Amino acid sequence: MGPLLAGILLTALALQPASVLVVRVEGPITVGAAEYVRAALASADPSIHRGVLIVLNSDGGFLEPAMDVASSIMASPVPVAVYVPRGGRAFSAAAAVLLSAHHAASSPSAVVGACEPWPADEKVVSAVAGWMRSLAEARGRNSTAAELMVRENLVLSGREAAEAGVVDVLADDERELLERLGWSGPAEELSPDVRSAVLILITDPVNAWFLVVVGGILLVAGLLHPTYVMEGAGSCLIILGLYGLNLLGASLAAVGLTLLGVATMVLELKTGHGALALVGAVMASTGLLMMYQGAPLLRPGAGGWGAVAAALAGAGLLAIYARKVREAVKRAPTVGDLGRLVGAEGVVKRAIPAGGEGVVLVGSELWTARSDSPIPEGRRVRVVRVEGFRLVVEEVV
Repeated sequence: MGPLLAGILLTALALQPASVLVVRVEGPITVGAAEYVRAALASADPSIHRGVLIVLNSDGGFLEPAMDVASSIMASPVPVAVYVPRGGRAFSAAAAVLLSAHHAASSPSAVVGACEPWPADEKVVSAVAGWMRSLAEARGRNSTAAELMVRENLVLSGREAAEAGVVDVLADDERELLERLGWSGPAEELSPDVRSAVLILITDPVNAWFLVVVGGILLVAGLLHPTYVMEGAGSCLIILGLYGLNLLGASLAAVGLTLLGVATMVLELKTGHGALALVGAVMASTGLLMMYQGAPLLRPGAGGWGAVAAALAGAGLLAIYARKVREAVKRAPTVGDLGRLVGAEGVVKRAIPAGGEGVVLVGSELWTARSDSPIPEGRRVRVVRVEGFRLVVEEVV
């Protein structure tokens, strides 16, 4: 009975439908996205998974991570299908990922192509065109169209890509695609782990830049108004942002210009006329745009230009805040001016213990005050003398 039972169990397991591992890549092809895909492919088991489906919607990305993803797909022992969903895009580096798949698939309404490097350096164009051609040839696809995506920035709809032999399968949705591929069985969604999720966040140029800029502003704000919370949060954001920029391979010039821009905006708190805030925002924004120079397959999209607009708007708000601060400082009385308060009367707003400090309202302003005798809250007091910016008071009997 033992061998017979074992045989029955093995047969039952063999008859179970193999599952399909589903990976979703949204946004630029970065170090984080590449690690996510590599981890997914490494976890795919030919005895369990019929295939890996990568649902791709991206405007491009960095060349080296895209090459890593393409190499991982080419070497995968489990068949990989890359699918561009309805209304989705596989531009630039993402088009290379699509070409590298065992099964390239698209919705008829999706668009693929637009792989011209930016800026269009001839050496880079030739290198990327040769790479795209080799990917297409390795999978038996239209290598001429693949090269034209680089040299002439060719863009095709999903249907046109199928007619041109760039994609193999047209499908309106994932279910139809799996049926056309013959991949029956349950779909197993694989989400990024914590490490991959953090890397995906901080290796987006706009996100990394925002972390540095916001972190710098929080750090300075914390130093001006000590709370330890803002200083800690600002420092953490700066470290995360700089780590992300390092992974992106951002140039020292781009990072330095961003940091210098933040420092210049902070100096606006000293001047209060608005010019430094604007100059700092322009410098930080230029630093962001320079980060794309090391990414020939990624151009500043809506997110990049939106970040520039946000920086300029933030500079305007900072200039207004700085002006208000300067006006408040000018209105603040000096130590010499406080002598006028001697003899003035007020009300205790926070009880004053004997020999300790409390708060009093004198001359429509709140002051730190001390007294040799305890004075409960609500009692009237008279200013006896001024010590620095602290009032010495006595209770009015």
